[in-house]
Amino acid sequence: MAKKGLPREGWIFPVGETVESWAKRYGIEPLTCPCPRCGVDVTTTVPFAKKTLRGLVAPPCEKCGNTSTPYCMVRAAWAGDLLDGDL
Repeated sequence: MAKKGLPREGWIFPVGETVESWAKRYGIEPLTCPCPRCGVDVTTTVPFAKKTLRGLVAPPCEKCGNTSTPYCMVRAAWAGDLLDGDL
């Protein structure tokens, strides 16, 4: 079965960061939504970084163990805007 979503290889999980401080620093709004496998609500509470992206990912589902959980992310401000053509 093919994996869906953003590949999580290479994600860095900063030690000592809280959801609140990470979300405030990068303007990320944590979200709660159903687990794609079993439907139990999961919340994005784990800070992560990958290259120019910063975000929050939900931990594995406590009910079914699904590790393909939701995430929300933004591009780091220092990396510029994807839409302005300045990559």
